[in-house]
Formats: sequence, C-alpha cells, structure tokens
Amino acid sequence: MVRGVSRRVIVVKPEQPALFEQAIFLVRDYNAPRGDMVREACRIANSYLPRRRRSRRKADGLSLLAGFWAGALLIGTIWALTALIL
Repeated sequence: MVRGVSRRVIVVKPEQPALFEQAIFLVRDYNAPRGDMVREACRIANSYLPRRRRSRRKADGLSLLAGFWAGALLIGTIWALTALIL
C-alpha cells in the first residue's frame, strides 16, 4: 500500500471477467497521452485472457482415422518389401 504519495492509476475491467475481475496499472510517466496509456493497459490486460479456439472435434476424429490408416499402409508396405528382399 502506498501512503502519502498521490499516484495515477488505470483500472481495466474485462468484458468477460473469466480470469480476473480488474487490472490496476500504476502510471509512471505523466507526459504520455492518456489515450495511449489506456490502450497499452488494455492490450496488456487482454493478453492474459484465454483465446477462443474453434471446435475441431469432427476434424480430430477424421485426422486420427486417416493417420491410423496411413500408418497401417506404411507398415504393410515396409513388411512386404522386407519379405520380398529376404
């Protein structure tokens, strides 16, 4: 806690408070434009929010099945080639 000193702060509240309720930034440079400071504080606070990812459950199942069959084909080919050589 700061006592006896006046500090400028920027309080950022996210639109969806999933991870944090608010972020408080103590401002050091008084000469910077206020809009720039607020934009930078919002950028930093938003970098800590989780990103939304697209659902790819169907694609994951298909790629798993395709990977299985590709691996089986590769192993079968290698087995056939070694059987012909030996």
